[in-house]
Amino acid sequence: MLSDALKLEIQGAYSRLLESKGYSARYCQRRMVADIANTLGNIEVNLDKERVSDGHICVVEAGTGTGKTVAYTVAALPLARALGKRLVIATATVALQEQIVLRDLPDIAAHTGIDFSFAIAKGRRRYLCLSRLDQALAAESPMNHTLALYDNELIATDVSYGPLYESMLKELGRGNWNGERDAWSEEVDDRAWFRVSTDHVQCTGRQCSHFRNCCFYRAREQIHKVDCIVTNQDLVLSDLMMGGGAVLPAPEDTIYIFDEGHHLPDKAISHFSSFVQLGTTQGWLEQITQTLSQVTGELGDVGGLPRTLPSIEDGVHEMLARLDEVRRMIEPYREEADIDAEDRRYRFERGEVPEEVRALCASVHEASRRLMGRIEPVVAGISDAMQDAPELEREPYERWLPIVSAIQARFTGAAELWASFMHPDNPAMPPMARWITFRGEDVMLSASPVAVDETLAELLWSRCFGAIVTSATLAVGGDFSRYERRAGIPGGSHFNALPSPFRFGEQATLKVPRMMSDPRDADAHTAEVAELLPGILARCHGGLVLFTSWRQMLRVTEAIDPVFKEKVISQGTLSKAAIIAEHKSRIDSGAQSIIFGLASFAEGIDLPGIYCDHVVIAKIPFAVPDDPVGATLSEWIESRGGNSFQEIMVPDAALRMVQACGRLLRTEQDEGCITILDRRLVTQRYGSLILKALPPFKRDIA
Repeated sequence: MLSDALKLEIQGAYSRLLESKGYSARYCQRRMVADIANTLGNIEVNLDKERVSDGHICVVEAGTGTGKTVAYTVAALPLARALGKRLVIATATVALQEQIVLRDLPDIAAHTGIDFSFAIAKGRRRYLCLSRLDQALAAESPMNHTLALYDNELIATDVSYGPLYESMLKELGRGNWNGERDAWSEEVDDRAWFRVSTDHVQCTGRQCSHFRNCCFYRAREQIHKVDCIVTNQDLVLSDLMMGGGAVLPAPEDTIYIFDEGHHLPDKAISHFSSFVQLGTTQGWLEQITQTLSQVTGELGDVGGLPRTLPSIEDGVHEMLARLDEVRRMIEPYREEADIDAEDRRYRFERGEVPEEVRALCASVHEASRRLMGRIEPVVAGISDAMQDAPELEREPYERWLPIVSAIQARFTGAAELWASFMHPDNPAMPPMARWITFRGEDVMLSASPVAVDETLAELLWSRCFGAIVTSATLAVGGDFSRYERRAGIPGGSHFNALPSPFRFGEQATLKVPRMMSDPRDADAHTAEVAELLPGILARCHGGLVLFTSWRQMLRVTEAIDPVFKEKVISQGTLSKAAIIAEHKSRIDSGAQSIIFGLASFAEGIDLPGIYCDHVVIAKIPFAVPDDPVGATLSEWIESRGGNSFQEIMVPDAALRMVQACGRLLRTEQDEGCITILDRRLVTQRYGSLILKALPPFKRDIA
């Protein structure tokens, strides 16, 4: 039960913030504070302050204008501190993460009277690695081997980054930079950054000669001291995959807040997927013997390497032969692959792989396991030798350990894919999606779960002390069942869809004009959209036109009136930030500006007032039909007597539509119009379900 003292502390903090900023209390925000406080306050604990009850999760849908960050921070922070727990706020986008750290939390600290500390947590790849910087500056390390092991696209470059690296070293030495990529004064090229950053596999941790000054570990030390950690959902999932408590506090000691929580299931699906690119894999396999010969030449007998090198070479030849067999066996699928996709892709129906392919993948898995068993002692040997060496003699071990560790990690990652292809699925459970992508001469095998509800339930919800999930789009017309199933939210959790502070009927009009074309006739619909847009957007200051495909966006851009085209900035011509800056600049100068964008512009951008007073949605945003994960899940649902269109596609399209409509009203003073160029909202039965899920705008439906 929430104690009276904590109630007063939360109420007092909220009242002070409102009074200090001259705000009046919003019902939706007060309700969100109360829901979160009651959920967390009712958690039962034992004498060691361990959770011993359920009902510890609160799922709150709250729209733009609610003030979600204030609500969950004011409600959760006092409770977390009283219980000796840490607050971890996890967002889906960098933009919101930075807004919370740079604007929202300092503002809350200044106006609530709550004395709390906070810090941002990012993965190792976001920080400079001093050891890698040394190697890059020395230009003597076998850096190309490391790069080849991880990202084939980042290897080849004729550009010299020496001046950049010298500048980085200088700014670190002066104390003007903390080594974080996002804090560097300019955008850093991916290739340049990859060479001077590392990951948990290649990082040598406390054994590194730079450990005391390590940018990542200094930042990590900071997050262990603060009350509130702001991070991204990917880092939370990575930490959970490593057992929890590896980078962030242990789940049992954490109250999580998942802002932009509608992304969490898809983020998890991505995290638990695997792939093997045959050409790239064969490339790094061919380098192993040469790389390990260089290790022996420089380090001598570590991990018995000179004795095992011949057997490692034999294992490499065996693996290469097996991969050639895989390539030959799956090549016939190229002719059956979907030729409409950007890459030619063949998906195994229901995720079922033919027996002969499964058997071959099993033999590759076994060959990989044997070879990995020969390399593991080498990794351990270098690590032990590095630990035993005097500090001044560690440099060669420090150089080679990350590279050999990377070889080991590549085997581990590939093993997940081979295991997925060799094992049949449990028929009672949703299957894995499995597919082959033909990209030029290369071939990629991929596998992904289609559902992560049980995984999230096991790794996250059952272990965490408490959790809040919030977003503007979690429910379809107030119904949370789709999200509840996808995210594996346990029974007994608290759900609430809060009313918006906006006066939708007064502030905006939703229009569905008469049209001759049906979106299912792509050519006719594209031509009509291009014809209608100049008239529809004639009176707006700032327009946003959202498309569901690159193809239609490009074809409309080509077909529209040349005078109108001068006002358009299309996604892909500039970075997202540059497009928004140019759009605002045009409007500030008195000109009209129209953005053409895809799904990434349908959420997470903030264009208040006249920066966006008309949103046009070209089509109902149904999922891409050739998405392997969605298609496999649909087949599984249909095989069990369900209707995947009604159970998945319509609810998901409704949520995307709500997100897109949410670009119009950003403040309680905004006004404007939303036009949807899809008559299926009127002619198809599911159209009424989607319209019902949208906010109660004034309607003008022809």
